[in-house]
Order: sequence, then structure tokens, then C-alpha cells
Amino acid sequence: MLFMQRDILSEIAASTAQAVGKDFLAALVRSMREAMDASLVLITVGVGSPPTRARSIACFQTRPVNEVTEYDLEGVPCRLVYEGQTVVIPKRLYEQFPKEGSYEGYIGVPLWGGSGRPLGHLAVLSEQPLTDPEQATAIVRLFALRAEAELQRSQQEGERESLIASLRRANQRIGRRHSELRKVNEMKTMLLGMVAHDLRNPLATIVNRSEFIGNLLDRIEQDSPHIGKARESSDIIIAAAERMDRLIASTLAQAQAQTNVVNLDRHSCALHRVVDVAVQLNAEAAQRKDIALNNTVPANITASVDEDRLAECLDNLIQNAIKYSPRGGKISITASASAKGLTICVKDTGQGMSEEDLERAFRLFQRLSAQPAEGETSTGLGLAIVKAIVEAHGGAVKALSEGKGKGTMFEISLPHGN
Repeated sequence: MLFMQRDILSEIAASTAQAVGKDFLAALVRSMREAMDASLVLITVGVGSPPTRARSIACFQTRPVNEVTEYDLEGVPCRLVYEGQTVVIPKRLYEQFPKEGSYEGYIGVPLWGGSGRPLGHLAVLSEQPLTDPEQATAIVRLFALRAEAELQRSQQEGERESLIASLRRANQRIGRRHSELRKVNEMKTMLLGMVAHDLRNPLATIVNRSEFIGNLLDRIEQDSPHIGKARESSDIIIAAAERMDRLIASTLAQAQAQTNVVNLDRHSCALHRVVDVAVQLNAEAAQRKDIALNNTVPANITASVDEDRLAECLDNLIQNAIKYSPRGGKISITASASAKGLTICVKDTGQGMSEEDLERAFRLFQRLSAQPAEGETSTGLGLAIVKAIVEAHGGAVKALSEGKGKGTMFEISLPHGN
């Protein structure tokens, strides 16, 4: 191996300074071959564990033959390098390793990986004997360190990309599983609704027929000893059917609140009309407690909403206001429109809410410190349903209160729908 009359280290460093990755390795072998007057400079990585073959990732040679790609390690000095040795053969390489043909000199330096085993090797071969083996080996070792660092970086980059790909696949699997579970949950809710619907129809018939029997009993002579028992049985049937109806309604509400998907059928409608539906649904309950229900929503406000869902939302808020208001209270429903959207407020003169209540108000099954004024039932689901419906419309809801005994206001903000 004859050295040219120039600074070898400067020559090699200058030609590889701006390159990285495969470009760096290709520039390194090319500049080393030219600067050191070598016949072949080769960088490989091992194939197998332990390696039995070597695959070339950068090669530059003078012989007009096919470029080295992959070869067996048996019978070549590279095998010793892959065992962790630095191999230097100054002359007559072909005598020790006939497979190397007419090459005279050889220097092979292992390129170590993070596992403590050679990841690859850098080899320099010459058709002339090495005139200064020590200096040539020092140069090869120096640039082997740089090649080693590049291989380790590439290996880490490959591992990182493999990890990212693995995480991406896992995320896709989770997404598909989530979608499947979501569909199953929607199907469960739909079936639950169908069952509940089918149960409520016969319950309504039982209640109606029991009330009819009760009316007949009122017209029958009361001197029969069995009339009282018949009346008592009729009342028990009605009470049991109504209790079952409430349980079905509660189960449906729970299923709805636990389902993240709220399907909307949006269309433009008069907001006053939607509010009036909710008011009428609660008029009798308010009358029983002598509570005034005031709908002062302007007739000229329109909204692009799911009319039934928004009515359900307002129904829950008005129901709550009636439950937690004493006799003689007042509930007002107001609304306003601006460039940003719509605001609907349901305000009562009831028990009010503490700061802790305001923070927990819209959570599932959340019972607050206030109790229904006359022992009405509460599942802790109404406000969670309100929140789900409002957010499905792209809006927000919040509760406002100055404290215990000072009433509560629920404010719904809705964007202008499409």
C-alpha cells in the first residue's frame, strides 16, 4: 500500500466532513481508497447471529469487476475481524487466504455495536505490500471509529423508527378496538331502548286498566266486604307499575349518559317553541308546588338544533329546578342571541349550590348537598345528560349560584349551527 504525497488525514476528513449516513460511508471508502492508494475499501455489516456472512454497505475498488455485495466469512480474514480482532497482514495475503486472489496487504478493524459485539467491519486491501503497516493501521482505526459511530447512529435511528411504527400499529389496533366497542355500546343502548319501549307499552295498559277498574269500583255498592280489597289491589297494581316505569326511565337515562355518542337531527326551529315544550312537560309538577314557570324567550330567535334533544335538555333543567325549589318559588327561562351564538338560562329561586356542588354538578351519578324539597327522587343523571346533549351541539353549560338559599342558574351557550 503506497501512500501518496499529501496529508492523508486531511484529505479523508475534508472529503467526508459534510456527509452523514450512507453518503458519509460512501465518501469515506472513496476518499480512503484514493488517499491511501488502496485497491479496495469495504464497510460491511454482519448477517446472522453470530455472523456467518457479511453484507457490504459501502465499497470502492479499482478492479473492473462487480461490486462486492454479500459474501461468506468462511475462508477470509474478515471472519477474524468479526470475532473482535484487528487483523493486519502486510504482505502475501493470498497465501494465507487463497480466496482473496492476488491481494497482498490487508487491514481489518471491527466496528462495534451497543451489544458489545462487532456490528460490522472496515477493511482496506491493496495489491501491493504495506510499506508502513503501523501508520496505515492507525489511519484505518481512526476512521473506523467514525464509521462505527455512524453505524450505531443508523442502528438507533432504525430502532426508533421501528418503535414508532410499532406504536403506530398499536394505536391503530386500539383505535379499531375502540370503534368496535363503541359500536357494541351503541347497539347495547339501542337494544335497551327497544326493550324499554316494549315494556312501557304493557305497563301503560296495566295502569290504564287498573284506573278503569278503580273507576268501576267507585260506582259499585260499597257494602260488599270484597270492594275494599279490590280497591287496595288496584292501587297496589298502579303503584307497582309506576315504580317499574320509573326504573325503566332511570335505566334508559343511565345508558344514554354513559354513551359518548349523541346523534343529532339538527334543523332550524323557533327556540321559543322548544322551550315551551319543556315548560308544558313540567307544568303539572310546578302547579302542584305552586311554582311559577315563566318562558320569556323572544319569538324571533331561531336555532339550528336537534329540537327533541334540546327539549330533553331543558326538561331536565326545569325538572331539577322544581325538585329543589320550595313551594311558591319561581323559575324563569330566558334566551338571547349574539354574533357568537345563543345563550339560554334556566334560573330558579330554590336552595342554591355550594362551590363544591358547582364543581361536581355535571358528573355521572353525582348527588349534591341539596336535597329535593319534598322528597322527590333523583338519580344523579339529569345534569350529566344535559352536558352530553349541549356538548354534542358544540356548546357548553355551566351552573351559577351565589350560595345556599340563593337559587341557581344554569347557562347554556350554543354556537350558531350549520
